[in-house]
Amino acid sequence: MPKVTIQNHEISFSFNGVIGDISSPKIVLIHGAGGQEIDWPLAWRRANHLVRSIGLTPSNQGAIRLFNAGLDDYSIYAVDLPGHGKSEGKNKTSIDEYSSDIIDFLDAMDLKNACLVGHSMGAAIALNASLSHHWRICSVVAIGGASKMIVNDAILDGLQNTFESTVDSIVKYSWHKKTGAVADSPQMAAFFREKAKQRMLDAGSKTVFGDFLACSKFDLSNRVAEIVIPVLVIASDCDRMVPLNVSWEMSEVLKNSYFVSLENCGHFQHIEQTGRVAAELVNFLSRIRRVSGQ
Repeated sequence: MPKVTIQNHEISFSFNGVIGDISSPKIVLIHGAGGQEIDWPLAWRRANHLVRSIGLTPSNQGAIRLFNAGLDDYSIYAVDLPGHGKSEGKNKTSIDEYSSDIIDFLDAMDLKNACLVGHSMGAAIALNASLSHHWRICSVVAIGGASKMIVNDAILDGLQNTFESTVDSIVKYSWHKKTGAVADSPQMAAFFREKAKQRMLDAGSKTVFGDFLACSKFDLSNRVAEIVIPVLVIASDCDRMVPLNVSWEMSEVLKNSYFVSLENCGHFQHIEQTGRVAAELVNFLSRIRRVSGQ
């Protein structure tokens, strides 16, 4: 995987290889707490029809057709945050610090018209980064995110003292009980849940605790109205980590937002309903390009 240097350490990222035209938004995917770039669907990170045809994207054929609606016309970068995945540096304990890292990544890569797409903690990072009014950031997509992240004290305590069992609880709590949209079989659904758990365990107690601590301190409730760029908010009815109504209330305060509600879906919206989320992202990017006259 390619790497770029920011703040004297290397950040690892994937790139789908699509150049696109100069006015086309560049999509930057930001993972959630204890995650890494491979938490995003493989077909989002690889502009390769073979990847989709052999089933490495967790979706059925109908979802694949939705995916092909145009997302692979965009340049897509998926970042490992510092201290995560294959990136160097230390993990952070505040959303502000991670937001600065993302802005440094945009500068180092000289990305223009960046659409920051974040899941959970990644959504918080994207929203917070947009408050900088940095000229490189043109839009934000918040998946399973909110202007204030609620983290139970028992989770923070458990991540320090009973790490494995706490991660197990977090993963079980995050997914829809009947994750049929993930794949064509319950066995595949279990596979993706187990992968999510293993990645958090591999990240380690210090990193995962630091991420959840950062989320617990995050609160843009009094500043979210300052975000003026277009924001797509994607929430789901069975998300027990970030309830739908919390995301909806944030969307109502945002000056330029679009809200999408998913049914029968948990907290991992981009995995549980990959094709639908991809289609909504394409619609959002197309809409704001029409509005801006690009």
